[in-house]
Amino acid sequence: MGAREDWWDDPGDDLVLHPPRAEQAPPPRDPGSVDLVATVLLLGAAVLVSPAAWFGVLIGQLAFAGCAQPSPGCSSADDPGAAVRNWHLVLTLVVLVAGVVGSIARRARRRTGWPVALATLVGVLVVFAGAVVAIQVASGGNLF
Repeated sequence: MGAREDWWDDPGDDLVLHPPRAEQAPPPRDPGSVDLVATVLLLGAAVLVSPAAWFGVLIGQLAFAGCAQPSPGCSSADDPGAAVRNWHLVLTLVVLVAGVVGSIARRARRRTGWPVALATLVGVLVVFAGAVVAIQVASGGNLF
């Protein structure tokens, strides 16, 4: 009869009746139209550079035609020019497809897409540089 009705909420209790709410992170912002334009321009540049690089590799195959004397690097039986041409084409296509898919996936998740598009352009150029070096080595230095 003289008992308190709030006996369960003593200041010394460790009972927390109202725990603090966890702060929710704000929803991700849309990267905007500037990012979209930059992504499209960089991917467009990568797509336009790819055929030019492949044509450069085809022209580089003339280094193998300049091998009139038999030498270790100018063997027509092995045809290293065709091998370089084929792996260059395959690697360029892999880089392009991965870059386009990666950029689209990032944009779909509301993240910036231009870093992936820039990496795609750089990847195409690196594959081309690797092909030029491979032609130079395989032709025994007849490219330049």
